[in-house]
Amino acid sequence: MLPEPLSIDEVVPLSPGNVGLAVLGQPIGHSISPLLHHAALNKLAIKECGFSLWHYGRIDIHPDQLGDGLERLKECGYTGLNLTIPHKVKVFDIIENIDQEAVAMGAVNTLFYKSQKWVGYNTDGYGVSKAVSCHLGYQIKDSSVLILGAGGAARAASVQFLREGCRELKILNRSKERMQSLLNLLNDRFGSAEVSGETFDTVDAKHILDRDWLIVNATSSGLNKNDISPFPFDLSLLGKGSAVYDMIYNPSKTKLLEEAECAGLPFANGLHMLVYQAAKALEIWTGREVCSETMLQAALGSLSDEL
Repeated sequence: MLPEPLSIDEVVPLSPGNVGLAVLGQPIGHSISPLLHHAALNKLAIKECGFSLWHYGRIDIHPDQLGDGLERLKECGYTGLNLTIPHKVKVFDIIENIDQEAVAMGAVNTLFYKSQKWVGYNTDGYGVSKAVSCHLGYQIKDSSVLILGAGGAARAASVQFLREGCRELKILNRSKERMQSLLNLLNDRFGSAEVSGETFDTVDAKHILDRDWLIVNATSSGLNKNDISPFPFDLSLLGKGSAVYDMIYNPSKTKLLEEAECAGLPFANGLHMLVYQAAKALEIWTGREVCSETMLQAALGSLSDEL
């Protein structure tokens, strides 16, 4: 059983020699990231005992507190952080040193305190790509991808899929302004690709139905049991070569994935993405090769009742 997340005000300095890691978000109570990281750290500690002093927690923090929160965490002995909703884009206003891949994606999900400064990275693109290809078995190259959402996770996935040669990419989002911001970013970097977007309120069915798509949910819709599916149409009306990937992993089967199952489409939740991006982040912090299978087994164990 994981301890309850801390608020940023509850974070206290770590004992000498200890290293703090954490995931920051709001909400954050659903996150099982500590289980994954501790499993991998325990394995690393078998060969290097110093890793037994590394600890990973969950911290609930409002976006308005993020700047002061990063300063507090640094002072308390934290050197590695993961960022989730709603901090992946907000952090660009706070830190100056960002890896070029994260700059290209317009989102940061990993922070590393080194050389007296926080440095931002993005491992989400790597995670979702590996999960979609290895777990869902869907090939991105020459495919049509429809991403639900326009936040940090959607940005990372969009850039990654365009880099891998998807033929077409469409964004559906509630806010036109945020959607347009993402489209501008993508068009600046991938002018030759077919990139478009529509809002949920104005989307035209004829642009989507009766075609093969990889549908990727990068919104928070589905985290709560009563959430409706974020996809505005009946999934059974898509082409039979479609597939559905939901970045949410807890609950293991969201309303969107239930509808995909009913429509007879291949589907997968975000558990493998979580594992792959987490392993990459831990490699950044430790400078060691990390066993993703160890992380996966820890995740499966914690969610066994649902999976």
